[in-house]
Amino acid sequence: MDVDSDRNRDQDADGREIDSGPPPRRIGRRSLRWAVNLWLVLHVSAIIIAPASVAPSSALAQTGWEIVHPYLQLLFLNHGYHFFAPEPAESTLLGYVAEREDGTVVTGRIPNREIGPRLLYHRHFMLSEHMAGTDPELRELWHQSFARHIGTKYGADRVSLSQITHYLPTRQMVLEGVRLDDPASYVEQPLGVYQWDED
Repeated sequence: MDVDSDRNRDQDADGREIDSGPPPRRIGRRSLRWAVNLWLVLHVSAIIIAPASVAPSSALAQTGWEIVHPYLQLLFLNHGYHFFAPEPAESTLLGYVAEREDGTVVTGRIPNREIGPRLLYHRHFMLSEHMAGTDPELRELWHQSFARHIGTKYGADRVSLSQITHYLPTRQMVLEGVRLDDPASYVEQPLGVYQWDED
């Protein structure tokens, strides 16, 4: 780095450069630097607190989460860390059977592993997870909404729903060769049959 480049240079009457000393400090530059540094510290702290607050965690981490949660939510940085660590929980899928008036039947699951792009699959997965974790008083409204959407999509007026819980195998099970998608790891619970008449 050329140190002299940071110094002010003037010219004398003969056109020769003369050194007039260091450049004047810009007002507010130091304050801006402090503000950016403070924001970086808070931002990195929030990123660290989010996974650290996932249960089981300390009261300090939980309190920190209460403080940084709105900030992370605003920036869409509130990721589902609990899906990956420290102990991933079971996942929830929604099974459906849509029956059309002509007797044909469409069966499927939400999320569908064949759906793309991957972000859309993730979005569907979040919907089924929120359905399972929502307030019990609102859960029936979720079921009705899903049933009506599926019925509209497939032209069916009768839709049966079931909640499918997918449990993860233990380490020992994996060592014994149990696959992650082993049929025994899925537990299905009927949610109800929804029927309506658009007329």
